[in-house]
Amino acid sequence: MRVTQEADYAIRICCVLDEAGSMLGAEDIAQRVVISKSTALKVLRKLRQEGIVESHKGSEGGYLLSQSAENLTVCKVIEAIEGKISISKCLCDEHLCSKNGANKECCKMHVAFATINKALSERLSAITVKDVTDPTLSSFDIIEKVK
Repeated sequence: MRVTQEADYAIRICCVLDEAGSMLGAEDIAQRVVISKSTALKVLRKLRQEGIVESHKGSEGGYLLSQSAENLTVCKVIEAIEGKISISKCLCDEHLCSKNGANKECCKMHVAFATINKALSERLSAITVKDVTDPTLSSFDIIEKVK
């Protein structure tokens, strides 16, 4: 699985909103993440639709995280952009396994991919936006958290 550029921007946007601690406009967010305003708006729209950010209109409007950064996981942000994490098409219901529709639980590759996928999702769910923005946590601390 590769985290797309859009999912990367979404994580960065959530971090910027957490660090700001107040409402930010799309232009300000775009500048802080170093992306175009149109890209920021596209990502913000998806994050809003998934309930991760809230938007407020008007001259004093902007965007805020809709939940605390302590409760917002990196996994949830990625899935808001990409959909359910899946390292292989055979894990999705709409795709057939290499066993040509046979019982997927009997396919060793499907079982292996499912095990890896579960571990990846669990580890991404162990990291919160607050972990990423917390200046007191080192990269080592975050790695230890997901072990």
